[in-house]
Amino acid sequence: MAKDFAENNRCARDLVVASEITCVTFRPPDESHVDGLVGSALFGDGASAVIVGSDPKPDQEEAEFEICWSGETILPYSDGAIDGHLTKAGLMFHLLKDVPRLISKNMDKTLHQSKTNVGSP
Repeated sequence: MAKDFAENNRCARDLVVASEITCVTFRPPDESHVDGLVGSALFGDGASAVIVGSDPKPDQEEAEFEICWSGETILPYSDGAIDGHLTKAGLMFHLLKDVPRLISKNMDKTLHQSKTNVGSP
């Protein structure tokens, strides 16, 4: 959305900030609930920020990176694979045993799609 806005509004600069805080779901390792540890490993806390623009001002700005493509993927047969419930103890995640297989099974297709859209062989 920021790329589209910048390209359609000359000299616009968009600050995009994203964060994910999953520490509220962290629990000590528990052999009866291994999915909590796996969930923390897969979906750790993170944050990022980027300024998106187009038409850099000569002698003032220099683009370091170019956004070539962005996308998202909903994995087939993944409905209910990751489930969360808010309890008195906090947010509790439950992962089906198939989550790693679902991700790895669809990784090649997703990477191929991104390479095709970018124009990479």
